[in-house]
Amino acid sequence: MWYYVWFSLAALCAAICAVKTFVQKRTNPMAPSACMMFIAAAIVNIAYLIRISASSYFMASVTTSIYLACLDFLVLSMMHYALDFTQSKVFPIKYKKKIFAVLDFFVIVDEAILIANVFHELELRYQYEPDSICAIKYMYVARPSFYFHLGFVYLLLCMVIYLLVLKTFSVPKIYRSRYSTSLLTVLVIAAISLLYVAGALKISVDVTVLIFGFVCPLVYWNAFDYSSKGMLNSTRKVILEYMGMPMILFDYEGYVADSNKDMRSLFPILNSQEGKISMVDFMQIAAIRELQNTNTDQMFEWHNPGEVGARIYQCNFICLKDEKDRSIGHLLLMKNMEMEKDMLTQLYSKQCFYERMAHVVNHQMYPITVVICNANGIGLVNDVYGWTKGNEMLRLAADLLRDNLPPNVITARLDDCDMAVGFTQIEQEYAVRLFENIREQYRQANDTGINTDLEYGIAVIRDDTKSVEQAVKEASESMRTKKLMNETSQKSSQLDSLKQTLTESDYETEEHVERTKAMAIKLGRALNLTDAELGKLALLAVLHDIGKIAIPHSILLKPGKLTDEEWEVMKTHTEKGYRIANASKELKPIAEYILHHHERWDGQGYPGGLSEDEIPLLSRIITVVDSHDVMVHDRPYHKAMSHAEAVEELLRCSGSQFDPHIVTIFLQVLQEEKETQIRRSSE
Repeated sequence: MWYYVWFSLAALCAAICAVKTFVQKRTNPMAPSACMMFIAAAIVNIAYLIRISASSYFMASVTTSIYLACLDFLVLSMMHYALDFTQSKVFPIKYKKKIFAVLDFFVIVDEAILIANVFHELELRYQYEPDSICAIKYMYVARPSFYFHLGFVYLLLCMVIYLLVLKTFSVPKIYRSRYSTSLLTVLVIAAISLLYVAGALKISVDVTVLIFGFVCPLVYWNAFDYSSKGMLNSTRKVILEYMGMPMILFDYEGYVADSNKDMRSLFPILNSQEGKISMVDFMQIAAIRELQNTNTDQMFEWHNPGEVGARIYQCNFICLKDEKDRSIGHLLLMKNMEMEKDMLTQLYSKQCFYERMAHVVNHQMYPITVVICNANGIGLVNDVYGWTKGNEMLRLAADLLRDNLPPNVITARLDDCDMAVGFTQIEQEYAVRLFENIREQYRQANDTGINTDLEYGIAVIRDDTKSVEQAVKEASESMRTKKLMNETSQKSSQLDSLKQTLTESDYETEEHVERTKAMAIKLGRALNLTDAELGKLALLAVLHDIGKIAIPHSILLKPGKLTDEEWEVMKTHTEKGYRIANASKELKPIAEYILHHHERWDGQGYPGGLSEDEIPLLSRIITVVDSHDVMVHDRPYHKAMSHAEAVEELLRCSGSQFDPHIVTIFLQVLQEEKETQIRRSSE
């Protein structure tokens, strides 16, 4: 009677698991194969139950054949499930269907033989044992062809075991129990089956199918509930160890209960197992004086007095309580403010940048050079390829900074995708060389087909009269000024429109504009201008005459000498240019230089009659450069001078129209350029 009870319960367990799995077939890819396996387990137990109930020779033959055929179905479904469960790629996808087609063929052949066995006893013959104490009165005797059936079953079992062994030893240890329990279950079933078939296990019935029915809930749990239940306890300690910030837990009595490796690194005393450390003692050891009391949650900054770890930590002290509001302990989390990083670029955060730069300034590590850079064209990349590619280009820029900058620099990501770099005891010229190299690498690595570039601006702190915030602002303005002249930047469209309007309104040519800009930058560098001043000077070279777009064409294009009235109108172009530039956020920084670019050193210029150093430096520079380019190129109102004549004219007007110092440096630049051209032509 107990055989009927146990096999019925085993079949019921398998059937319940099959129903629960069937519900998940649309949401879980393992559900179909698992459901078939549970159905097979239920059918095998029922078939075996009918088998042991056989009361005639014919029924014994029929039920045995049905049971063995169901057993084929069970091991084949186990094979399907094992492949899904282990996500194995032992069988290439293109061969998987063929392999299972072969296995299905062997199942069909075996079942055909089993059906024929009822009438011809191809695999088994039976004998009645009335005195047997076994549940099965009709005992079968294996014929040679029966071993084909056994071999097929054990072959599939071996393949299942092989897949589970591979998976068990290829996953991290904390996940291994999910597969090791399944492996152990199959090994036990296979071992008992072998002992039973060999006759070494003296039991009344074949209990292997009975065991499989009862372990179906375990298989179901491993397949569908393990990730939400089993993994949590296994990984909690690992999460605490690798959470990336120091953590210490105090129990309800106020003693250290646990800590992670980051906290133990800060305070090696926590590695000692001798005696308990109280929360009060720990706070004294750590010199944490900012904690007001231990009864409320608090957040505060802690300045590390030790040599290990960061200088500044943001501490979060949490009072842990149960559902009845009773204290169960305290948790202290310490966030390294100097290691806080942007998720996309892995550069330090804006706050970290300013804190670390403040440390540099406090130690007066002058000169301190601040560089702000930004990738042009990212918006267009996002529009064409999507945000994933745009983010990839930003990460590329960040990687190039890490790969090419010295190890002691401070790098961070600021607002609007700006990236900041802080150098200590470094001059502007060195930073320019580094960033020109990075810029070129960025261009070469660009695989989007879109013209993108890396623009940068530089500011230098030489003493405490300039703060880090001021340097960042200056470098940012310099970078954005350069963006106006960079064709890869979306901001350049405004400048292009103004340039086109100017060239259409005046006899100024694009070649004149580009020559003036290039020479102005050379002269600016010779005069040791800052990067921000060089950016403004380049923009000024392009737009210093922008006010002429508001002057009538009849005056602008008049080939002869202007009348007094016409000249007065012409002179208003500086003020009109000032108003145009002042109305634009991007051009406002050069508005004043546009206004005064026709002032004279002797005070006889316009519109303000300024003299000498009253005239802004950039205005004085552009006056010399622009005048020289006009001298040496044809205009409607005069023929081009020779180089010697232009030099003579500059010297004649030095001290009256032009700043004499700027003229001297400019002539040196011209001489160096001439010598360079001669040297290149001789080569």
